[in-house]
Amino acid sequence: MTLNIHWRLDPAAEPLRSEPGTEHALPAFIRDRRATSRNRFDYYVQVARAVAQTAFDGLFVRHRSEADESRIIAAIIARETPRLLVVPEFPASVGSAVYAAKQAATFQRATHGRLGWAIAAEENAASREAEADFVPDEDLRQRLDEFLTVARGVHRDRPFTFQGRHFEVLDGGFEAPLNQHRFPKLFLQGEDDGALALSARHADVHLFAPGPVDVLAERIATLNTLTAVEGRQVAAGLIQPLLVREDRDGAENDVQHLPLASGTLVASYDEAADQLAAYAAAGVTELLLEAVPTLEEAYRVGQHLLPRLRARTGAARKAA
Repeated sequence: MTLNIHWRLDPAAEPLRSEPGTEHALPAFIRDRRATSRNRFDYYVQVARAVAQTAFDGLFVRHRSEADESRIIAAIIARETPRLLVVPEFPASVGSAVYAAKQAATFQRATHGRLGWAIAAEENAASREAEADFVPDEDLRQRLDEFLTVARGVHRDRPFTFQGRHFEVLDGGFEAPLNQHRFPKLFLQGEDDGALALSARHADVHLFAPGPVDVLAERIATLNTLTAVEGRQVAAGLIQPLLVREDRDGAENDVQHLPLASGTLVASYDEAADQLAAYAAAGVTELLLEAVPTLEEAYRVGQHLLPRLRARTGAARKAA
């Protein structure tokens, strides 16, 4: 089977010690590799190199309103890691769908088609308004639907005309060379049927939240039914935070020292490999893994968990 395994970088996590207001140290039991002589972008490149060296397939850059812009981070690290798929996460509120598509086309030309798009889950109304986004909650999904329709449309067709509630294009569309690379691999997320229906129309991969294997299998079956109606195929993915160690006791001992996301899998390497292999058997073909501290855990997971998981699933991958 084909199982693509990606790592996720959170640009708001683990501030460098040399930056103002970042005095909080990592737990004492973790070796701090964030040298004070390096700036934050050097650190992002370190993470990307760790991901490439340990044979992940791609690196996601999480959208954080309080942190560096994910698409700029992605452009920087893509030049340093010539094999990885690089996937910035961003919301549909970034602005013009046409300009976003043009940026993507340029990125694809520069990296030989290694760009993905991950559309971020919408923040609450107060957070959106603080960023000058006043679209009502009930219109968010329609805006995203139109954003993706326009972005794909101008990339694929010329002339392209579209008139919606949030976006409008008249006789648009890209000419060569901007239309000569494929549209970015598109990752959408969400748990309700509306989110699945949107993915059935637009996504290449739908990312699910952690949950029991049987529940996930049911949601994948629903997704497959919806995509069949659309005449498309959409892969199932899983976002899985981790805290993994050589044995279960070691993992549980470190729980008290680290901030854990909801649904974090706390387990030994073998237990985690078994659990992730069960997800793969249920239909998951894209895994998005994350852990803190990002750099150190990318090496740990890549060196100890990934070989076990790929042995169980028959998926092989060489390091960059």
